[in-house]
Order: sequence, then C-alpha cells, then structure tokens
Amino acid sequence: MEGGRPDFAIIKQPYLSVRNMPCFIDDAGRVLLERSWHHDLIQHLEYLTAFSLAVPLCRLPYDTSNLIPIEDRLRARLTLVPLPAQTSRFRALLQLPATFLALWRAVGEAEIVQSGVVGWPYPLGWLASPIAAFRRKKLLIIVESAPWRAAVPIGSSASSRIGKLRRQLEASVYERLARFWCSRADLSFYTQPYYLTEFHGSGKGPAYVAPAIWINAGDILDNVKARALWDAKLLEPVRFLFAGRLVEEKGIKVLLATVHKLAEAGIRGEMHVIGEGPLCEEVKAAQGTASFELKYFEPVPYGTPFLEFLQSYHAAVVPSLSDEQPRIIFDAAARAVPVIASATNGLRPHIEDKQTGLLIAPGDVGALTTLLASLADNPSSLRALAMEALLQVRSKTHRAMHAERSRIIALHLGAE
Repeated sequence: MEGGRPDFAIIKQPYLSVRNMPCFIDDAGRVLLERSWHHDLIQHLEYLTAFSLAVPLCRLPYDTSNLIPIEDRLRARLTLVPLPAQTSRFRALLQLPATFLALWRAVGEAEIVQSGVVGWPYPLGWLASPIAAFRRKKLLIIVESAPWRAAVPIGSSASSRIGKLRRQLEASVYERLARFWCSRADLSFYTQPYYLTEFHGSGKGPAYVAPAIWINAGDILDNVKARALWDAKLLEPVRFLFAGRLVEEKGIKVLLATVHKLAEAGIRGEMHVIGEGPLCEEVKAAQGTASFELKYFEPVPYGTPFLEFLQSYHAAVVPSLSDEQPRIIFDAAARAVPVIASATNGLRPHIEDKQTGLLIAPGDVGALTTLLASLADNPSSLRALAMEALLQVRSKTHRAMHAERSRIIALHLGAE
C-alpha cells in the first residue's frame, strides 16, 4: 500500500491532532517528546500522509531522561503547530487568544480534526472541537480517561468543603462538555464500553471501543521464555507489584491498608511499589521488615527496562478506584504476569476473572487481603492465569490498535 504497510489504511486528507501533551525544545532547536508519545507519533505517521500535531511547546524540564528527539526523517513528514506552554491556569487564561488563533489557523488547513475531552489546565479540545464544528471539519474525538469522575474521599473541614465544591463544579463542566462534543463528533473512540455509553449516547457519528494499548509485538514473551520465568518464580517467595501514579484514585491507600493487614496476619511475601506522586512519602514511610514486606522503587523508563522489571513478579495489583484503563494490564500480560484488579468499568472489560486475572470489588480491603493471603500460600495458581493472559495479548499491540483505528477512520472519514 502506498505510504504505509499493508495492515494500515492510508488517510490522505490533512489530519490535525490537538493534544495537551507537551512538546519540548532544546538549545539546539531539536523538538523532543516523552518516550511513549514519540512511539505513538511513529504509528500515526504510518497511515497519515498529511499529519499536523498541535501541542504546547515547552522549555526542557530538569530531567530529560525520558525524552526523545523527533528525528529529521519524521519531522519531514510532520507539521508541528506550536501552542503556548500551559504552565498554570492563570497563564493559560492570559494566552487564550494566542492559543485560539493558532488553533483557528491549524483547523482551517485540516479536513479531519482529532480532539479530546481531558487535559490540564484545561482540555485544548474545548477550543479545537467548536472551531472544527464551526469551520465544518470532520471531528474525531478519542476518550481514554475521565479523571474528573475519580471516586476519592474528601475531608470534612471548611477548606475541604470549599475544595470539594470547586471540584464538583469543575467535574460538572468537564462532564457536560464531554457529553456535548462526543455526541456531536463525526467519529469517536472510547477505551471502554462504559465511556461509549455514558458520553456518546445516541450521538451523531459512529462510535467504537478501542482500548489504549502501548506494547509492541517484540515486547511479548514467547512461551518458552515465559515458562522458564515461571519455573524460577515458583521457587521464590511471592512478590506482588503495584506500578502507577501514587495517588488516591489509583487505590494506593487501599493497597497500604491491605499490606498492613497481611503483615499483622503473619502472611509471608512482598509488595513492591514503583511510581511517583503525592502519596510517595506515605508509601516510603510504610516500608518495613514485617513478614509481608512493602518496598518502594524509583521509576524506571517505560519500555524494555520497565518490562524486564515487571516480568519477575508473580502478579500485578491494580486496586483502582476510578474508571480509567491503566496500561499496566496489557504490559503485565505481555510478560506473562496476571493482574489482580478492582472490578471497575475501566478494568473489567479487559480482564477475564479467573481466566486471565482476578477481580475484586473496588476499595474492598478485606477482599484484597484475603485474596493476596491465599495467593501467597499458593502462587502456582497464578501460572495458568499468566499463560492465558499471554496468549490473548498477542493480537493486542500498539501497532494493531493503530491499524484498526486507521481502517475505521478510512471507512467513516477517509473518502476523498
């Protein structure tokens, strides 16, 4: 196929993707992206022959270890639309006219506009979607998360009540605008069926469920390697892993309470935590030398280093309280590691209970404690789950996700 590989449908219309994802520039004038988004860009360029990317252009952060420059061969195929850096809500408000004008011009040159419903300090889709509708462009919306819906307990002090009221107001704005624009998009993708039902309803255009998957075919273990890893792991003490942002909506406090109960009960094993976030110090403070031990690890780069770190565990624990779909469920499956997860709307569609993983009620410390205690005594029961998860993930790669999206876009929006 011209311009791409046979599994992609080629989209020749001018295509604009508007994202809050920051883009960075160094002193030499090179443009850099975070590692995962750089890989995502490469996939887009497999099937979009006239691709523009509108993103905030920022100064380099202190730590550049996870940034990759956009190579000249990619820059030649990409039109970058730099937007003002979004460093605070106040600064974003001051820069709103410049941001609007840049998006107005970019949308005017496109035929298909990809937008979204989340972002900080505000979703750029709040500008891009109405501009696209006003200028009669084809609007594609992708919904991967709805963080304003996170079920996180709020305190009862006066300041907390004010904060709660502010969050409720913000959530109401996000919710209404997400429903409004998703229902009016010419095409939309959702990472889970629940989002499709909630946001799309009886919308104008077709809608599809398309999980967010970041693994490559080369990341998926072969069966021989997977069996060898399990042969070794079953000779070692059981180890569980939590990998993700250290925030309440990820279930960190549920995890810490569970580890405390397991240690009190004298269960032998380890819970390792890797990640960053506002609860990092609380996690570090909970480390100890009890029979069931908690250990904290600094993050490692996403990709091969992280996957090799992940594959040594008996199971990944995902006690999420929100409806988001964490990438860890597919990462773990690729390394023959089953997932023990909350039965949320974002996790339940992608984990077959007692087949590829195990599900518990969200926030249920008692159920998670009982389950982990049972698995600590009998980790061999996890092996069959791991091998089935490995089997099913082989067709669920980042490339396959984009190939499927390209075919759907071509079907509904790609006619010349």
